[in-house]
Amino acid sequence: MEHKIRGVSLIELMIGVAIIAIIAAITLPMYNDYIDTARQGVMINNIQTIHLLQEERRLDRGEYVEGTYSPAAPTVGLGAELNWAPNTDADLITYVAVCATDGATSPECARGSAYTITATHADGGDDVVRSFSPP
Repeated sequence: MEHKIRGVSLIELMIGVAIIAIIAAITLPMYNDYIDTARQGVMINNIQTIHLLQEERRLDRGEYVEGTYSPAAPTVGLGAELNWAPNTDADLITYVAVCATDGATSPECARGSAYTITATHADGGDDVVRSFSPP
């Protein structure tokens, strides 16, 4: 009895690779959208936290704070003034709080000033911008 050893033909191999390429072409954009949506959610959540800390500072001291939070320097700016840092150091998100109606040179905003918080991710994508008015 003779046993034939049979392998995979080149055509079968090419069809398998084509199927994998089609699946990858469909799933990669969906994965990128998922990552962008998750990133936006983290930025919105952190902006809300900064807003709550700003309101707490307004009630305690009568002022809001202008400044920046950068992962490269977490102990200056908003990190120091509001005693806040994101839950993870892996994020490359910079947060900037700017008073809208304040002309002062100090980092504090007037009690009646509106302010805007902008979140920017180092890997790109859309910035998240939220504006808040005093109560």
